[in-house]
Amino acid sequence: MEISRSKWDNFIKCPLCFYLKEKHNINPPSTPRFTINMRVDSLLKEEFDELRAKGEPHSIFKEYNLNFVPYNGISPETLKKYRYNRSGVRAISKKTDIEIYGALDDLWLNKDTDEIVVLDYKATSTKNLEDYTTSEKHYHVGYRRQLDFYAYLLKLNDFKVHDTGYWLICNATDGEQKTFNKKVNFKTTLLSYKLNTDYIEDILVDLKACLDSDKYPQSGQDCDNCRWYNEKKKLGDTIRSNAEKNQKEKE
Repeated sequence: MEISRSKWDNFIKCPLCFYLKEKHNINPPSTPRFTINMRVDSLLKEEFDELRAKGEPHSIFKEYNLNFVPYNGISPETLKKYRYNRSGVRAISKKTDIEIYGALDDLWLNKDTDEIVVLDYKATSTKNLEDYTTSEKHYHVGYRRQLDFYAYLLKLNDFKVHDTGYWLICNATDGEQKTFNKKVNFKTTLLSYKLNTDYIEDILVDLKACLDSDKYPQSGQDCDNCRWYNEKKKLGDTIRSNAEKNQKEKE
């Protein structure tokens, strides 16, 4: 059995939606991909790959006084595989027989400790950039789980992983830019996060038990899809009940 990082996260967000998709091929509503974000992601990878080939640090490392460089301890082909959604970094779970995998944006090296630095690129546009490490918004909590999962995959592959991960955030908010003029200015921020991988295997155990069961699990407490369905069903029941009542009164 294979489980990607995103499927693992889907199980956390809503066991019922996960179960319906994985066991019954019933897909929840989806949204279009953010192609602008994908382009920013692609340009960042090219930028860091150029520096990787030269063995040079990125300017953001100097700005934050970090003795980092893009990691070049693996071949370009391996890095390409690690970045590809259908392959990614792979490992066998310690508590289940599940093969887990996830696609990384990049790998950096902490030259002070000789450890791999886990990171993820994020593109956004907001006047007030929130702290992903403390925000309880569901997608920010998901960002934290994402870094944790990547770190765990690397540990299972015998990489020595730095205990702090990072988000490289490109924020398209520039107060001095007044017109479009065929470009958008981004401000880059590096945000650190204390990694935690202790809980990942326990969730995989629950996930496997869910898939092995014939019983439908509970929906996620904050699942928008389930909330929409339940409200729609409630409204539909009310409409049908009123229609039946009106019909009986006419009779």
